[in-house]
Formats: sequence, structure tokens, C-alpha cells
Amino acid sequence: MSMISVTIDGQQATVEPGTTVLAAARQIGIDIPTLCHVDGLEPVASCFLCAVQLTGRPNLSPACALPVSHGMVVTTDSPDIRAARKMALELLLSDHAGDCVAPCRARCPAGLDIPGFIYELATNRARRAAEIVTDQLVLPGALGRVCPRLCEQDCRRCEHDEGLAIAALHRHAADYDHTGNDPYLPDHLPASGKTVAIIGAGPAGLAAAYHLLRSGHACTLFDAHTQPGGMLRYGIPAYRLPRDALDVEVECVRRLGAQFRQNVRWGVDFTLADLRAQHDAVFVAIGAQLAQDLGCEGAAHALSGLEFLHRVASGDPPRIGDNVIVVGGGNTAMDAARTAIRLGAAHVRILYRRTRREMPCLLEEVEAAEAEGVRLDYLVAPTHIAPGAPATSDTPAAFNVTCQRMELGEPDSSGRRRPVPVAGSEFNLECDTVITAVGQAVDCAVAARDDLEVTRWGIRADARTLATSLPGVFAGGDAVAGADLAVRAVAAGRLAAVSISQYLAGQAVVGAAAPVNVLLRAPDDDERAALFRAIEQAPRVHSPRIDLRRRRTSFDEVEVGLGPDAALREARRCTTCGCRKADDCRVRSYATEYGVDPERFSGARRRFSQDLSHPAVVYEPGKCIMCDACVRIAAEAGEPLGVALVGRGFNVTMAVPFDEPLAAGLRLVAQRCAAACPTGALALRSQRSCDVGVCAGCPECGEPQ
Repeated sequence: MSMISVTIDGQQATVEPGTTVLAAARQIGIDIPTLCHVDGLEPVASCFLCAVQLTGRPNLSPACALPVSHGMVVTTDSPDIRAARKMALELLLSDHAGDCVAPCRARCPAGLDIPGFIYELATNRARRAAEIVTDQLVLPGALGRVCPRLCEQDCRRCEHDEGLAIAALHRHAADYDHTGNDPYLPDHLPASGKTVAIIGAGPAGLAAAYHLLRSGHACTLFDAHTQPGGMLRYGIPAYRLPRDALDVEVECVRRLGAQFRQNVRWGVDFTLADLRAQHDAVFVAIGAQLAQDLGCEGAAHALSGLEFLHRVASGDPPRIGDNVIVVGGGNTAMDAARTAIRLGAAHVRILYRRTRREMPCLLEEVEAAEAEGVRLDYLVAPTHIAPGAPATSDTPAAFNVTCQRMELGEPDSSGRRRPVPVAGSEFNLECDTVITAVGQAVDCAVAARDDLEVTRWGIRADARTLATSLPGVFAGGDAVAGADLAVRAVAAGRLAAVSISQYLAGQAVVGAAAPVNVLLRAPDDDERAALFRAIEQAPRVHSPRIDLRRRRTSFDEVEVGLGPDAALREARRCTTCGCRKADDCRVRSYATEYGVDPERFSGARRRFSQDLSHPAVVYEPGKCIMCDACVRIAAEAGEPLGVALVGRGFNVTMAVPFDEPLAAGLRLVAQRCAAACPTGALALRSQRSCDVGVCAGCPECGEPQ
């Protein structure tokens, strides 16, 4: 039999007659994307993702079904081909009914695999859960205590009963690991010989160091404080974040090989030029530790909330007397007020110029402050602070604070209604100490002196790569965005490590890959019922708290944390949202590669539903792309009933003849079909989750079959 010679992307291939272009390309190491192809089965060319261009032909052809011919010249990648593949993917996703990742994970700034680590907890594998949360959050115990839990707000269970206690669960996983005999320490690559200087040992700097060290790069963190931790240590009171809980997570970074240089200040003890000369790259991760001025006459008499909390954390609390006024409505104001109570102040009141509804802090922090005896006065703003009685050996100096009533006007740039003074509403208050907590900013002066471009918020850096205006210098976290959440700082540190590793390797600095995420659009009542059909209502497990008297008189941690039994119950409330095959879904992978816009052709879509009738696999018709793979596999294997594509339009679905259940149609090849499915339409129950509490049992969860 004479062989056939073809040219594919400029390479010669000699193959047997009847070989497809797809097989010929693979033979010489050229990968052509495909979704519907299954090796050994007759091709159907339904997805058209394998489209290629033949010289001399005007139209594209499917490589999986096109036999080679002698002298054929094939192009597998060109702008026209990529555009066709992109459109094919966008059409496939136009009516996709399902989530790539769970809504909670999509909302998490750090992209934590929330269903993944909770599944490990729910199946009694706390160590594996700790590995997941540590690798993705770096400081999971600390964040479990102080994170505002944006993820919990988007928990799909909120529509069923109560959202999952996600932060408490990753705190539990971290604490469980930290108190064991062998705390988790990740593997790392061999030393690269490259060194990175990190300015700031707060959450962004620690996260960057963790991931850079894992990649084999040596890291030295330069920090102005006595101990590492940044605002986590010096801006958050111990009753919310005990120092030993933070120390054990910093120690993990140290054990990986991080070097810490404390009590050194940028612009005083070193310059950016010094670090660039001594290291291969620099990451600027300074915090927003510049307190904003109160903006009223006599504001200099007030103590900033940041300075107050820093002094308390450093063991040098100021004398505050019995009567304390705190100005502000954020978490720092709440922390300052509750700290003042613990220092013995008899009367603590918070003045906030808007209403309770507009307060930027967590509502539970407000409720905790009130429970501990803090008084909150809304629609009030100070206009003048004047000295009163002088200080004595027993009491601090007193102050007279002139205040004015406010009312809410039109929204300002933050979206909140602007406070407007009420004419003739002035009144006076007396106190021993005024503490201001009206905002924080980044001190950009030293960055500007060292030739970094700055913005009104912080250092200018590329949003995707965190590269600054100077080669080899990156910046992230509060240093770029201004005062923000610790979890976003951790996410920035992780992103910086990716970009810096690319820079050190001499690669193009493009940042971390951003996979395409498809979310279920506006589920209706029937679809929500399908989501929760197998989920029983169960109350949220709440973390116990120490008694109120102890809270008011000590800095002991208020929330005790979940015990093993409580954590197991809460973890088993998880509805395991998200696709079981999100990490190896070929549609999602190709959509990311080709820059697909999932909403380009969005409109009417199929309805979400789940078929849980099969003991080994789960079927979600809304994710099916009609590739016919399962139909062909079942037929080739001789399934007695098998499956077929039935219906028309949006109603096309894979089904078993005679309305039999899926288990009757896929008796022999269910697992093979699930493996071949290019999406999450057919997936093994155990691939992503065991459907804890409702599954038929499998080796993954240890339940009896």
C-alpha cells in the first residue's frame, strides 16, 4: 500500500491512506482542538472546532472527518481559523445552563476553591483541606477570622436557608493543621539562583514570598515594623486575630526560606535603587498606613485609630481615660471603640456622619460593639475639637468636641448619600480622648522620589501583571489600590509571584491565566427547586463566643472557632455548586485559549436540571453540546438500550429510549462516557464531589456501597 505525503503547517507527514488530517497532524506533534472526536469511533464533525484550511479550497474543513490526499497542504492555525473556532465556542456557550465555578468561588477575590476544600472537610480529610486553603490563601487562619466573607454573600444556599460559614471552615482547616504534629509545608522547586526583594511583610508581601519561594526564588522581606504581619498584626486587635494564630502562618513562610529584615524603612534605611542593584526583582507591598485627617478645626488634638491600635498591639497603650469618642464608621472605628472598652473606658461613643445603613464596616462588628457597651450616634460629625481640662498624673487631658447634626443628600462618588449639615444643630460633647478613623491612604512620597509613577490611590501598576513603570519592579495590594481587604492583598501577592516568575525566567510578563467562567444566568423558581431538590434544609452552624464580661475585660479571642463535629456538620451543608469538571473541561479550556466571550450570543437558553438517578454519574442536560460521544460509545460497547439525542432546538437532550432511567441506558460504559464528555454534562459523582449526604456511596467518601 503506497503511503501519502501531506504538508501540515509547513511540516511533512507521511501516512497511510484513509488517515484523517487530525490523525496525521497528531503524528507529527501538531495539536488540533476538537470536542466531539473520540479515538477509535466514527467521526461526526459536529463541533467544527477542528476546522482547518486547505490550500486551494475557499472554505474551512473539519480535520477529524477529512481524509488526507497526496500533496495536500493544510494550515491549522490562522486568524480566519481562530475566528471560526472562537465563534463555534461562543455559539456552544450561548445557551449553556450551568456554572463553571461555584458563585462563592467566583466572588472570592483570591479565587479559593471553596467547594473543593469543603468537600475534603466533609469527607473527614482536614489535612487535604488545609493544603488547599493554605496554597491558595497563604494565611487561611488569619483570613478566616478577619475576612468580610464576600463569598458567603453569594453562597447559593442563601436562597434555600442560610449561607455556608465558609470563613469559619477554612479557619477550622488551618487551625486543625497548625495544632497537629506535622503542620503542612508545601513542596518547592529547586533553587533558581534568583533573588527577590519584597518591601512590606503584610498579607501581600507574605503571599508573594510564599509563592515565589515555592517556585525556587529566594526572598527577603523588608519591613518597618518590629514583627511581620503588617496591618494584620498592628491594625487588627488581638481579640479578633490572636497573635499566635498569625505567627504560625508567618512561620510557614519562614520555614520555606524567607528572610525577614525588620525595623528598616524605605527611604531611610534603603532605596529602591539599592534593592534593584542587589536583587533580580522587587515587589512593593507597602500597606495603606497613613491615617487621613479629620478635616475639622483642632483635628491635631485627636489620636488616629491606626496609631491607637498600633500602640496597643505593640504593648504601649496610651492613656485614654473614662470617656472616649471615636469618629468614623469603618472596621477601624469599630476596632478602636471595642479596644477602648477593653482598656477600661467607661463610656465609648462612635460618631458617624451617615446612618447605620451606610456604614462600610461589617454589621456584625457594629452589633458586637453595641453588645459590649459602645454607643453609636448617627448623622453626627465633629466640627471643632478644643482642649478642656489639662492632664494630671491620674487623668489624660480633656477635650470639648463641637458637633453638628447631618442629613443625607444626593449620592456621592462612593454611591452613598452625601451627608449635609443641618443649620443650627450644633451641640457640644466632652471627652478624655478623641480617636479618628475616617480613612487610610498610601504614603506615595518615597515611591515618587524613587522614580515610580503614582496615582491618587497609590503606585501605578498594570492591572493584569502588577508591573510598574520601572523594569523588574512590581507592586500590588494596598500599595496600588489604597486601603482594601486583606484577602485582596493576598490575591495580589499571588498574582505578583506569577508575573515575577515570568520576568525572572525571561518570558513575556503576561500575569496569571484568567479562565473563562460561565455562570448560570438568572435561575427561575423551578430551576432553583432543581438545584435544591436533594438538599435538606439545615441551620447554619455558628461559632461559639466567649461570655460578654470576659470580652469587655480582656483581649481573649471572641470567637472560639468550630470544633470537629460542628465543622463536619457545616461542611456537609455545602451544596457542591460549580462544575465537577471545571478544571479539565475542554470547552472551558478552549474558550480561555481563544478569548471567548460567553455572553456574545446570549439570549434564550436551556433550563438547568440534574439527573441524579445513576449511581456512578451525574447528568446535566444544560451543559451538553450534542457531541454524540456518549451515544457512539454506548453503541460501540453494545449497551442493550444505550442513549440517543432526542428533541429539537433547545429541547435536544441525551436520553435513554423508552423513557428508561439513565442507569438502564449506561450499564456498561457510564465511566467511559463521563471521561469522554468534553464538558461537565456527564461527570463522575466523585470527580468533584460525592454529593455528601445523598450519594449512593463510593471510595471517595468512605461510605458503604
